[in-house]
Amino acid sequence: MQALAAASKTVDCLKLVHSFHCYFLLVGDFDMPIIYQVHRVRDGNSFATRRVDAVQKGNIVFTLLASFQKEQKGFEHQQTTMPSVTPPERLLSLEETRERRIIDPRLPRSYRNKVATSEFIPWPIEMRFCDPNNSTNQTKSPPSLRYWFRAKGKLSDDQALHRCVVAFSSDLLFSTVSLNPHRKKGFRSSSLSLDHSMWFHRSFRADDWLLFVIVSPIAYNGRGFVTGEIFNRKGELVVTVTQEALLRTPKTPNSNTATVSKL
Repeated sequence: MQALAAASKTVDCLKLVHSFHCYFLLVGDFDMPIIYQVHRVRDGNSFATRRVDAVQKGNIVFTLLASFQKEQKGFEHQQTTMPSVTPPERLLSLEETRERRIIDPRLPRSYRNKVATSEFIPWPIEMRFCDPNNSTNQTKSPPSLRYWFRAKGKLSDDQALHRCVVAFSSDLLFSTVSLNPHRKKGFRSSSLSLDHSMWFHRSFRADDWLLFVIVSPIAYNGRGFVTGEIFNRKGELVVTVTQEALLRTPKTPNSNTATVSKL
């Protein structure tokens, strides 16, 4: 999100990001500042291209290539359709879901106690799951996930901001869907994003409900691949997303093999 925001600030305000592709090169340090270096690759009448390098401790840990375009009329069609799901107003929020789990007598007492004593930090993004069994990492489930999301609070009318917010939101649970079929009791995993790409098809508001439909068609060779479609309330496809992540089982403390600290 920060890299896209940095790139957007260097582009003509009439041009909006229509696609970006990014690669996560090194594991970053949460305790160290990151410098975003924006390179002006091209400025045309209709399109502009920017490359952003995220630098930490002198190393490029992340790079993004983004393309911006002036909005214009053209051919239109939409082949994909939004699935029929429960509207967000009839679904539980994360806070309500947590409260239900604490008092649900059908759940083991040990699990309810764990939920009650775990620190709950509200996210800046409100999420409501259409598939209740997929809203937790406690059970094995299909390699798919559908949920509504929106920014908490009212945003300005700056479309660049709305696209940055959705870029941030898209990576919160995205790659973990490829782990769903492999979950079981005592399951532990380690994952790192390798790349992330987004295509913005239409303008939208990130503070209105958007439906995120995620599918993981394959996991192989230590990598999980996911695709996502984001729809507005009208059923219009507004964003398409893809990501690949490194998926591994954490090494045991007695293992002679060191855990992965860099790719």
